Amino acid sequence: MKKRIILIAIAVALAAFSPSAMAQQADPPIQGLSAKIKQKYLEHRAKLVSRVKDIYFAVGCKIVPSEAGSRSLTRKESELAQIRDQTVFDLKEDQELVEAAKQEGLERAAKPGACEFYRRHPDAAEAMRRAADDDAKQ
Repeated sequence: MKKRIILIAIAVALAAFSPSAMAQQADPPIQGLSAKIKQKYLEHRAKLVSRVKDIYFAVGCKIVPSEAGSRSLTRKESELAQIRDQTVFDLKEDQELVEAAKQEGLERAAKPGACEFYRRHPDAAEAMRRAADDDAKQ
């Protein structure tokens, strides 16, 4: 009886420390530096595209002057370029995304009643003007 308990204890101990049991407890692989840079770049690019849509919607609604859109865009693109320089990305794809975002913002503003948003939310219009002024100062 004592031998049976010892054998069961040994079998349980071996099963607990077997390679398959240990494999399940392994830490997830550490993300490499290039993957982190790429993730950061893609996040910044998504923010840029979103910002371009908002700016050109405001430009289309005549909340900010059209040159404010180009100033803000230039500043945001330079921030993105700093990250892009750290790794290899397709610049043409970025330009296409930005152009599509510009067009989407202007098309959104051209829809009937779309610019009512800024009349209903004057604080959003003021925030957009302040952001355009900040971009002009930098």
